[in-house]
Amino acid sequence: ATVAVPMSRLKELLFNLVGNGIKYSENGGTVTTRIHVQDGKAVISVEDHGIGIPEEDQSRVFERFYRVEKGRARKNGGTGLGLAIVKHITQLYGGTVSLESQVGKGSTFTVILPIPNN
Repeated sequence: ATVAVPMSRLKELLFNLVGNGIKYSENGGTVTTRIHVQDGKAVISVEDHGIGIPEEDQSRVFERFYRVEKGRARKNGGTGLGLAIVKHITQLYGGTVSLESQVGKGSTFTVILPIPNN
């Protein structure tokens, strides 16, 4: 049986994804959040037009304390836990999280969560 994601966990997930988008965007940049339902699942995407993530780092960004740009993350007060928390919450409720990114063009994080049918 699918368990609904508590609102507090959903807020934490969105706070981390949107916060990252803002943190790694240039001044005046935009962060777009889209949510829709597809095949009985909630699809949440957060897209920024920031610095992007190099391909060799993309598979590791969900690890605890992993930082792509050590200096920048420190300057922005990053803990290196945001995306690990996103992945943990997503997996806890039977979902998936993925990333598409291009250096200099930005990143899109997509979370897919099952919707309980009750």
